[in-house]
Amino acid sequence: MTALSYGPVQLHTEAPVATVRMCDEAGHNRFTPELRAGLIAALQRAGEDRDVRAVVLEGAPGVFSAGGATERMLGTHEQRVVELWEMMQAIAACPVPVVAAAQGHALGGGLLLALYCDIAVLSERSRYAMNFLTFGFTPILGASHVVPAAFGRALGTEMMYTSRTYTGRELRERGAGTRICAHDTVPAEAHRIALQSAQAPRGALAMMKSQLVRTLLTDARAALEREIPDHEATITGDEARRRIRGLHGQRITRAGQPEAAA
Repeated sequence: MTALSYGPVQLHTEAPVATVRMCDEAGHNRFTPELRAGLIAALQRAGEDRDVRAVVLEGAPGVFSAGGATERMLGTHEQRVVELWEMMQAIAACPVPVVAAAQGHALGGGLLLALYCDIAVLSERSRYAMNFLTFGFTPILGASHVVPAAFGRALGTEMMYTSRTYTGRELRERGAGTRICAHDTVPAEAHRIALQSAQAPRGALAMMKSQLVRTLLTDARAALEREIPDHEATITGDEARRRIRGLHGQRITRAGQPEAAA
């Protein structure tokens, strides 16, 4: 077993599965420059290891990822869109399947990160939200395609319009097409799926992933291009900036309800 650190991201390899773990618990794995760079580097290194045939992406048990960091949301188009799109693409660029173990809460871009993985495993009790509109700006990063595609058109559309949080159990009851299991079993289930996938030859896995990802990225990239003008018009407005500064939570409440995040 080998272990490497890339800032707040760790890579543990026990072939045929590599585990990429986001470890910025204090910052709730928000998309800081350090986490973004570490995640891209760890995924690239895992993908280059010829003994690795599947990757598991983990966060903390309480929070998988709370999405964008406040200062980045208030930053430039490059910081808000270009750099984060590169991070999502790093998952697609990994030549083997990536399984998200989204055991903790995943909000806004944090949930998108899980959904860009080839397979996502969610927790019954954790909370998941697509809450961009809470902050007065329209979704970005291909969310308008990826969320309905993952959860179904009716549920995905509702999630994006209402910005409310849903427990994994609620999502399962609503027919979400995503693996949802007991909270404590999420990491083990993600690793079980990864190991099952890793039984196939690496070359065949890479070909299968290339086929599936080509369709996902074509549709997501088209959605991104449609999203950019509206996103830029709304997020740079006074109302959105006021909401981001006033509502963007930096912690998870004691009751386990995630504060607003995107």
